[in-house]
Amino acid sequence: MFSYDILTDEMNRLIGFLWIDGHSKIDYDCFGDVIVFDTTYRLNKYNLACAPFIAVNHHWQNIFVGGAFIATETIESFCWVFETFLRFVGGKQPTTIFTDQDQAMTVAIERTFPTSRHRLCQWHISKKAPSKVPAFNNDKVVRSLFYYCMSKCDSEIEFEKCWSDMVLRGNLEDNRWLRDLYKVRTRWSTAFNKSCLDLGILSTQRSESANNVLHGCSKATSSLVECYIGLDKLTSNWRRSEHDEDFRCKHGSVTSKIQHCHLLKHISKIYTRKSFSIFEQAYMDGAVGVCVVEESRISENRIVYATQHCESAGDLKRWFVTVDSTNFDANCSCMGFQTKGILCKHILRVYNHTNVKQIPAKYVLNRFTLKAKKGMYLSKEARPKDFDSNLVFRSHMMRFTYDLTRRIEDCKLAKEYVHTAFIEVAKKADEIVDEDEMMRKGVKDKNDKNKGLVRDPPTMRSKGQSNNRPKSHWEKTSKRKSKII
Repeated sequence: MFSYDILTDEMNRLIGFLWIDGHSKIDYDCFGDVIVFDTTYRLNKYNLACAPFIAVNHHWQNIFVGGAFIATETIESFCWVFETFLRFVGGKQPTTIFTDQDQAMTVAIERTFPTSRHRLCQWHISKKAPSKVPAFNNDKVVRSLFYYCMSKCDSEIEFEKCWSDMVLRGNLEDNRWLRDLYKVRTRWSTAFNKSCLDLGILSTQRSESANNVLHGCSKATSSLVECYIGLDKLTSNWRRSEHDEDFRCKHGSVTSKIQHCHLLKHISKIYTRKSFSIFEQAYMDGAVGVCVVEESRISENRIVYATQHCESAGDLKRWFVTVDSTNFDANCSCMGFQTKGILCKHILRVYNHTNVKQIPAKYVLNRFTLKAKKGMYLSKEARPKDFDSNLVFRSHMMRFTYDLTRRIEDCKLAKEYVHTAFIEVAKKADEIVDEDEMMRKGVKDKNDKNKGLVRDPPTMRSKGQSNNRPKSHWEKTSKRKSKII
């Protein structure tokens, strides 16, 4: 189940290494819709970039779904990383991938993840902004307009107006950094990504904890083995935290802040504790902070409800919720469900207004439920599209059996049953193969391309990056002041 591949240069020196273990493959199958890929950490004696693939599980915790070391940040090296990663996970592309701002990476993602939505890290952008745009330090209004453009605009039209107001007020027409940023606005502003799942992740800050652990266990003279061990310890800690939360969800009960609410009572039995907490907060925000100000019937069964925030009496901004009264299908103009995967406060306010007692099943994503990882491989629908491919078949079946054995390892009776059943299955499979021997083709793994001695990687320094995590403008400023004092 552990898969890895290496990339060498013309002198047979290591310039790329990627690995994924069995647990990570299963996690990616369950939660690989949104991933974060970060290459900002380089603290090892070869100065190779450490690039973890990070996802989010049903408890909203970080999970490790793969890792790589690369010597150069070029289009070719990134293509190798992404193509190898896809090969190990059965060709499944993420819905959304978050990265830092790198042109080579952008090109590689377009080539290898053509169906994925590429998003840029807002955290990195916001940290650069004060030093790139001095006006942000002098005018709070200009700064607030910029951050509003990043994550508060509900439409592309609203973004364009807000951006124009910011440029005009700050006299920023000639700011090159802002002009370049505007050209890639569809990758960092939420206004242009309302139809794509991102779980509410706006930056690669989720990978910061991985970098922090590596920083604590490695130094400029550390070997790749030491860095790998540091990541492995981090992964083990994350998996232990997930296991602990699984136990709490299985053996504990959720107490809702609102008693005698049928809708919350229903969903509390389905969601994990953390997912329910997020849902409950949205429900409470809708019940207390959102008002239904207008209703209009657009067809026999469809009604549009105009909502707005109760505390903003002078704000005319409204969100429109369309509901089908026959099956309670709902859609909100904020598109919160499409992006985060959990119903928004506007829809929940309308459900409360219309006395809906149970959330339609289509609005309960399996990835947030108590059963997110159970039965993942137990239906034909779960099979990969290229199931007839020998490589895909082997990869899928190994994950299937690995997942099964992990779930039954503490039950002696289940282990005996499964072992006996596997013996019978193997006998029957051999009979079928023997009968079909003339049509069956052998499969030969092509794992000999890396024969020979692999040498140590060359010492690299790509794109002028230092060994440390990039510091924000404020961190640099505070450090300079402390020196003066």
